[in-house]
Amino acid sequence: MGNKKDIIKVGYLLSYDYSYIFNSLKQVYDFADQIFICYDKNGKTWAGNQFSIPDHVFQDIKKLDIQNKITFYSDKFYVEGMTTIDLDTRQRNKLSEKMGKGGWHLQIDSDEYPVDFGKLTSFLKKHQYLLRKPEKTPVNFFVNFVTLFKQTEDGFLVISPYTEPCFLITNVPVYVNARYPENPYFLRLDFNNIHQSWARSPEEISQKINNWGHNNDFNTTEFLNKWKNLNSENYMKWKNFHPLTPTDWKELVFIKSKNIEEFITKFETAYPQKEITMPLNLKKRLKLYFKSLF
Repeated sequence: MGNKKDIIKVGYLLSYDYSYIFNSLKQVYDFADQIFICYDKNGKTWAGNQFSIPDHVFQDIKKLDIQNKITFYSDKFYVEGMTTIDLDTRQRNKLSEKMGKGGWHLQIDSDEYPVDFGKLTSFLKKHQYLLRKPEKTPVNFFVNFVTLFKQTEDGFLVISPYTEPCFLITNVPVYVNARYPENPYFLRLDFNNIHQSWARSPEEISQKINNWGHNNDFNTTEFLNKWKNLNSENYMKWKNFHPLTPTDWKELVFIKSKNIEEFITKFETAYPQKEITMPLNLKKRLKLYFKSLF
């Protein structure tokens, strides 16, 4: 399946939030060369809790795979005695190995919906010279998270401004902390990645924070209780409230939408994706290019 034309490689981790992947695939499918969907064959989360993915999910994914781009990869990803964040990192590294050498590697979570993905892949293909000898031109790209924090009856409370960094792309896919790369050289692209994140039911949020890689990083019970009390009348009072790096989440704004599909459409209309350019001056761009030649 892999060949020199496989420039855009997308990897997903599929777990208890499997239902979100369909909205993500709608954004990604037409522009990816290969897509890998990775899940624990024993139905274990990183915290060792049990979950199950209904058979129809795999069947529905296969139905939409009309171009035969999708590869399923299952393995044993829960290891007793390892921390959740270490297991997160371990699974992402095993997925990157499965995705194979070469190409741009993008690991996208199931509840992430890249806006106008075609413009991002066009930029990456324009700069595929960085894939010739990636060990000489290692580079990572961060983009912007558009984090949905809570869904109300009329729409979504969204973290603003859209400046929270989201690591997304690398040509040297070795990870050291979740999907944070080992290679320290990174560049920031002006590209938005909608993250459904906290905009779920209370039951789903409870499941999320008890099983994700950050479940030991802060008081999740206290934060969940505050989240439950958040509503359309008091959201203006929430300022600098990220549980780990407060200033990453400065405030909340309300965007009226009936559902996530309408939100994505409205957001793409309100914030159309511009052509993406390399965030380097000419001298540095030329230096990267010549390093890729020799």
